[in-house]
Amino acid sequence: MIFFMMAATANAQSPTYERVGKQIKVTKYYEGTDLVKEVGFFKDGKSHGQWTEYTREGKVRIEATYVDGQKEGVWFVWSEDGETLIEVTYLNNSISAIRTWSMDENNLHVER
Repeated sequence: MIFFMMAATANAQSPTYERVGKQIKVTKYYEGTDLVKEVGFFKDGKSHGQWTEYTREGKVRIEATYVDGQKEGVWFVWSEDGETLIEVTYLNNSISAIRTWSMDENNLHVER
């Protein structure tokens, strides 16, 4: 048992950083695993560009956009069960609109 715990800890990933053009790409992992939790970019020390968060199963949980550290554009957030999508629109780092999308056996529903 101790060997197993040590092996799991040895395989745990710290965040990785990689230069991509003028940005730094960061990849974060679920604690104690090599499963990717989040991937995003920094520019001049601020979140900038596309950020994506994943579930432990590897499905996209959140897709977000930052511009110079500010929330901007349309963000997509999926529910735990993957049946509901929340579309949040940011303008100047503030929420300007929210829409909820869901699907049943017959139809796609949009709530405003």
